[in-house]
Amino acid sequence: MLALFLFVGPMMPAQSPPLQQPALAQETASEEDPTDVLMRLRDQVLAHGRMIPNHTCVETIQRDRYEPNAGRAMKACDTLLAKRKQTPYFMMLRLERTDRLRLDVALSYEGEMYSWPGAGRFEEGDIIALVPDGAVGTGAFASLVLGVFEGRNSRYEFEGDVTREGRRLMEYSFSVTQEESHYRIKAQSEWVTIGYTGTLLVDPRTAELVQMDVRTAELPPESNLCEVDTTMEYGMVALGGGGYLLPKTTRQRFIGRDGGEAENTITFASCREFKSESTLAFGEGQTADRVAPNAAAAALKLPPRVPVTVELTTSIRGDQAAAGDRIEGRLVTAIRDSQKQAALAPEGALVVGRLMRVETLVSPLDLTIALRWETLEVNGMKIPLSLVPNRRIGNPQMERHGALRQRGLEIKLPLPGEGRYGVYHFPGGRVESGLRTEWLTGER
Repeated sequence: MLALFLFVGPMMPAQSPPLQQPALAQETASEEDPTDVLMRLRDQVLAHGRMIPNHTCVETIQRDRYEPNAGRAMKACDTLLAKRKQTPYFMMLRLERTDRLRLDVALSYEGEMYSWPGAGRFEEGDIIALVPDGAVGTGAFASLVLGVFEGRNSRYEFEGDVTREGRRLMEYSFSVTQEESHYRIKAQSEWVTIGYTGTLLVDPRTAELVQMDVRTAELPPESNLCEVDTTMEYGMVALGGGGYLLPKTTRQRFIGRDGGEAENTITFASCREFKSESTLAFGEGQTADRVAPNAAAAALKLPPRVPVTVELTTSIRGDQAAAGDRIEGRLVTAIRDSQKQAALAPEGALVVGRLMRVETLVSPLDLTIALRWETLEVNGMKIPLSLVPNRRIGNPQMERHGALRQRGLEIKLPLPGEGRYGVYHFPGGRVESGLRTEWLTGER
């Protein structure tokens, strides 16, 4: 299954608009020297690479999964890719489902790091710690383009002038060997480093990168993929009084050996510099989303296994919401101590959480959300909140069928890693505020 594999490092093209080749495409009609333009581009990329560790952006990933109309069947990659060139892939596939992720991304000297938006702490591990399921890749923020120019053994060729939308550009091809590559794929439990090839489109007047396409070498059979193609369209973003090279849009295409495919569309927004007063942390330590300990918070220790009902006060639209988005709710009833005497948290208290999955099945239209609650506000103080789903209550849409012990009732298992999230299914593409979800207090 394609969605079970994670790709870390460089990635490359989906189908991009065709270039208009001049009649003498192999002979540059410009006065700029191709080597000089490529050198200027390299120097710009490496200079931006030195700036990047001082910045972070919000990365939004829309993931579309496609099923072959003829059904899945394992094929040799040569056969499958040849057929894909003969017949446009959109005629062979149908969109089955889509989901959306929103993450904070930053670059360290070891590679790209990720956290949920506003969490303030970048995970030291792989992105799979945040996104355990589905096709996902890193490298779009900075690692991929840096990998093309940082190695000593990368090879480049000038392919001539091309014209796109009336704009003259220089085209170069490149290849990065497996030895120089930082492009990794996780096949089953093993990481494999692979080489890749691609093209660069460069504005010869400014030596700015306009587009980069990358194609992996054929991937190991155990990955269930033939190749991953990525197209990155670049632009300059104003940051800190200077220009910053960043992909405006990135499309990653994962081509499966069984005919299934996935396409991720990646955009960046809200880019900002790290400030001296920032509470961002790398690795262990205090984080922005952790609540500083105090006597009142320490005194509020919720007893375990107490039923809690949280009413959602945020509406969720499947075509806009993303995993990582903040949500709000309120306590329907007060949380009381183990003797059910004193109210530890009053009715109506604010509860803040996060969406962990927002997935839309296309036909029939069905929305699945996974969520967790993270903090509770009592007397103006935010207190860490650990809740687990009360599965005896079941899905709010299924309450009329009785408890989960009812014979013949369908059980939808949470995905791996979602055991502590509330997972709910709704016909249509929207969840209105007012949804009541059932939980139990538990240890963090």
